[in-house]
Amino acid sequence: MKLVGELKDKVEKAENQEEAKKIIEEAGMELTDDEMDQVAGGIAPDFGQFI
Repeated sequence: MKLVGELKDKVEKAENQEEAKKIIEEAGMELTDDEMDQVAGGIAPDFGQFI
């Protein structure tokens, strides 16, 4: 899954992985386990950076 535009900006600004997941789900998208691991694991090219 590749996030672009406003959705990508919102996910990059999320304070944590759970908030990012909620933003993505509210946009009508679902994450696979592998994609969720990318979000939770730090920097992922399609999701942005999470601290």
